[in-house]
Amino acid sequence: MKFSEKEGMVGIRKSHKILQQWKKQIACIIAGFLMYGLAVMAGESGGSLSGGYLERGDYGDDPIVYDFVVEGLGEEPLDCQVEIHPVQYGEDEVEQVFDQVIRRLPDRIKGENESMSEVRTDLELPSDFLEYGVQILWKSENPDILDSFGRVRTDDCPEEGVAVILKAKLTHGTYERETAFPMRIYPKAFTVEEKLSDMLQQRIQKEDYKNVTKKEVMLPKEYEGKQLNYREKQDKDYHLFLVLGPLAAWLFYVREKKEEDGRKKKRNQKLLLDYADVVYQLMVFIGAGLTVGQAWERIVMNYKARRKENRCQEQPAFEEMAAALGEIQCGQSEGKAIMEFGKRCGLPSYLKLTTLLEQNRRTGTKNLQQVLEQEMIAAWEQQKNVARRMGEEAGTKLLLPLFLMLFVVMVLVMVPAMMAMG
Repeated sequence: MKFSEKEGMVGIRKSHKILQQWKKQIACIIAGFLMYGLAVMAGESGGSLSGGYLERGDYGDDPIVYDFVVEGLGEEPLDCQVEIHPVQYGEDEVEQVFDQVIRRLPDRIKGENESMSEVRTDLELPSDFLEYGVQILWKSENPDILDSFGRVRTDDCPEEGVAVILKAKLTHGTYERETAFPMRIYPKAFTVEEKLSDMLQQRIQKEDYKNVTKKEVMLPKEYEGKQLNYREKQDKDYHLFLVLGPLAAWLFYVREKKEEDGRKKKRNQKLLLDYADVVYQLMVFIGAGLTVGQAWERIVMNYKARRKENRCQEQPAFEEMAAALGEIQCGQSEGKAIMEFGKRCGLPSYLKLTTLLEQNRRTGTKNLQQVLEQEMIAAWEQQKNVARRMGEEAGTKLLLPLFLMLFVVMVLVMVPAMMAMG
C-alpha cells in the first residue's frame, strides 16, 4: 500500500513538472480550440440568416452573393448560392433623386472653369454618383470641340467661343432620365509669356518651312526690338550633386574609420601574439643575471638583427620596445620610458608587465623571475586563444565563397535536369 502511494506521488510530481514545462504550449492549443468553437458557433447562429432573411446592399452597391446551407429541404443539408441585388428607389423617390443629382452636377463637372458659360479647360465628368446610387453616361453633340470624356479641344476654336450641348443619361436600376447642359467653349487663356513664346515658335516654324533646302535654321536675333539669346533646356536635375558631395565625404570618413579600426585590430592581434615572446625573453635574460634595462637592450638588438637578415616580419611589440630604448638612450629615465611603452601598446597585458617591471625597479623585488614565469604561462594561454579566434574568423569569412560555390553546383545540376524534364 505504501509502495503504491509512493508511485502515485512520483507520477503526480512528473505530471506537474511536465505541465510547468509545457504550460505555454498547452495554453496556446486550448485557446486555439476555444476560438475555433466560438467561431463555428458565431458562424452558425450569427448574421441575418438566423433571422430568416438576407440583407441587401446599399443604393448603387454591387449585388451580394450569399453562400449558405439549407436543412430540412432534403434528407441531407443542401448548399445554396444566391445573388441579391442592392436596394433601389421607388418610382416617386427616384425622380426626386434624379432632380437632386441634376442640380449638383454643374458644380461637379466644371473642374477648374469658373462656370459652364465659359469653359476653357477639361471638364470632370463622373461615371456615377455613389451617394445616390446613380450611374451617368455622357454624350457630346460636338465631339470635335468637347468629347464624351470631358476633354476640350480648342485648337480650332474661335475667339468668340462655340456653343456645345453636353447630354447626361442618369440610370438607377430600370429607371432612366436624360438631361442636357448647355455650355460655351472658348480658346485656352494664355499668359503674356505663353503668347510671346507661341508667336516666336510660329516665326521659327515659318523659317523652317521657308528654307527646307538648308542644313541650318537661323534663329531670330531680335524680336520686337528685343535682343534674344538662346541656350538648350536642361531637363536633368543637378541638385543631386548637392547631396552627393556630403554623402561622398561621409562615405570616405566611414571608410577611413573602418580601415583605421581594421589596422588597430590587426595591430592589437599582433601585440597579443608577440606578448608571450616578449615575456619569455625577459624571463630568460633576467634569469641569466641581467638587469631589466640590459635585458631590454639585448631583446631589441636581437630583433633588429633578425629584421636586418629578413628572418622575421615587423612586430609592433618589439618596434615599441626599440622606441622605448631610443628614449632611454636620449636621456629619458628608464622607468618612464618603460611605462610609456605600456601606454603606447594600450593592452591590459602590456600595462600589467610594465607595472611589474617598474615595481621591481623601485623596490628591487627578488621574485621577479617567478612572477615572469607565471605571466609567461598566462601569455601562452592568451596566445592560443587569439590564434583560435583568428582561425574562427577566417572560417566565417570562407562561408560566403562556399555558399556561392554550392549555389553554382546546384545550378549546374538542376538546369540540365529541368531542361531534360521539359
